Amino acid sequence: MKLSELDLSLVKEYLRQDGDEDDRLITAIIEASKSYICNYTGQSIEQLEEHEDVTVAVLVLIAEFYDNRTINVNDRLNLRMNTMLEGLLGRHSVNLL
Repeated sequence: MKLSELDLSLVKEYLRQDGDEDDRLITAIIEASKSYICNYTGQSIEQLEEHEDVTVAVLVLIAEFYDNRTINVNDRLNLRMNTMLEGLLGRHSVNLL
C-alpha cells in the first residue's frame, strides 16, 4: 500500500476506532506523521511513494502519536517503538550526516 492510499477510514481501522469524535485529531495526526517522516528521511512524499514499507512506518507513528499524547520518560514500549521507526525509516534516509 502506498502513502497516497492512506485515508481516514483506513487509519481508523488500524487504530480500531469506530466513532467519529476523534476524526479531526486523527486527520491532524496523519498529516503530522507524514511531515515527520519526510523530515526524518529527507525525502518528499513522492519519493517515499516508491517504498511501500514507509506506509507501515506512518501507521506505526500515527498509532504512537494517537495512543501516547503525553511524554513518557524511560517507557520501554516507546523505546521499542522508536527503534522500530528508526529501522524502517533509516533505510530511506538521504540526509544522514
